[in-house]
Amino acid sequence: MGKASIPFFKKADLDASIGVFFDGFSKVIVAIAILAGTFGLDGGTIFGTMMPGVFLTVVILNGGLWLYYRKIAADRGDSDLTAIPAGLQAGRMFIWLYSIMLPVFLSTGNADLAFKTGVLAHLVGGIIFIIGAFVVPVILRIVPAGALFGSLAGGAMAFLIMQSMNGVLKMPLVGWLSLMVLFVIYLGKVEVKLPAALIAIVIGSAVAWVSGVMGFGAVTESLGNLNFYIPHPVLDIFNPQVVGSMIPFLPIIIVFSLNEVITGIQAVEQARECGDTFFTTTKPLVLCGLASIVGACFGNPLAVGLYWGYPGWKKMESGTGYHLGIVALYALVGLTGLSAIINAFIPEAVVLPILVFVGISSYSQAFEVVDKKYFPAVIMASLPVVMDFIVDNMREGALPGFTAFDPGSAFVGLLVGCVFVFIIDNNWKNASITNAAALALTGIGMIHSPGILGTETYAPDMGFIQVYVVLIIVFAIMHFIGFNKKKTA
Repeated sequence: MGKASIPFFKKADLDASIGVFFDGFSKVIVAIAILAGTFGLDGGTIFGTMMPGVFLTVVILNGGLWLYYRKIAADRGDSDLTAIPAGLQAGRMFIWLYSIMLPVFLSTGNADLAFKTGVLAHLVGGIIFIIGAFVVPVILRIVPAGALFGSLAGGAMAFLIMQSMNGVLKMPLVGWLSLMVLFVIYLGKVEVKLPAALIAIVIGSAVAWVSGVMGFGAVTESLGNLNFYIPHPVLDIFNPQVVGSMIPFLPIIIVFSLNEVITGIQAVEQARECGDTFFTTTKPLVLCGLASIVGACFGNPLAVGLYWGYPGWKKMESGTGYHLGIVALYALVGLTGLSAIINAFIPEAVVLPILVFVGISSYSQAFEVVDKKYFPAVIMASLPVVMDFIVDNMREGALPGFTAFDPGSAFVGLLVGCVFVFIIDNNWKNASITNAAALALTGIGMIHSPGILGTETYAPDMGFIQVYVVLIIVFAIMHFIGFNKKKTA
């Protein structure tokens, strides 16, 4: 193939930029809350040291991947090539916070020492990650595709779909409505001039503010964090006290870093199974490790790696430019203190539907790329990750959003399945009728309520009552105006 003109950025890249950015940034918000609330770490360290360090990590990771995949696209003459996503990882991020930094803080009461121990753990993890990039692929060559993609499906179900759905369901009027908007556009194949993710975020955020879910108190408080911050080296992480504090956690660092190498390899494997067999693993993984090492030297304890979800971004027709978009977005939040302000304006439930879509695409792919006879192996291989996720969240109240689907889960499953079938078919009339049935079942307490009508435990979820009313009306209007009917003609 000859050289091709590769666009720096296209419309579909905005969807991917927003999706990948909020995938990582939603975790950053949680990390900030833990560091400030649980550890009592000062704002100067969080916004003046850590966040600029996070930005520098992203510059090396996503900026490097932008150049890397852009070169591949140019060499292949493929202006539509979709780059593999990457960013801040939930797995090591929360392991570092809860299994390394928190024990140090609880045993010493020293938030600064706990923070620096996490930063050094990130640096060491980056070194292990680079070593693993060369060693782990050799081991995985003997693993069958059914096992590999079954494990991948489990990860997609647990961390992209289930974890994200928990946040969606905690604010059903906001989250579920945003999910419907996103899926009507994507699954219903609706042509829109603006990115679908942006439309879902704007509509969901507007609903959140109009309904009173969001308020200006948090926005006013967040303005105190505005400033301009420059990345600066944090060489104190190499002092004997920090090194001695980190050494006992080396087994955790090694095991989980190598585990994330496997995750990265699976991310590349997703692209190969989509037909993009020319992608390689070593260089992107080495870049992830290098980004971690440099970022840690500038005060970032939050690990990075390659993401699952390539089928979703490819389906959105994203290109290579979205990595550049991610760098720009992190520049805004990493160098200015906008992190808290964004969190105050946009509820997390609005952006999580994007990850649900990516997770569903990834989960579906596991059954598309292997022979039907291996489906049982795929299912069994997916269970350990899902079960691990469940066990990690078994304590009461760990996943509060899930309680919304607990009462009458069988009915809820049927209703949700029907709605999405009708969305795919552009059958808005039946989608409206299905939501009317859901409203009726909620009203009598068969779903979204711990007890049925007339009992002491009758307490229907008002959020779902509201969202079903909205969807009945919206889908009915879409039916009467013949919305998007050209697609099904």
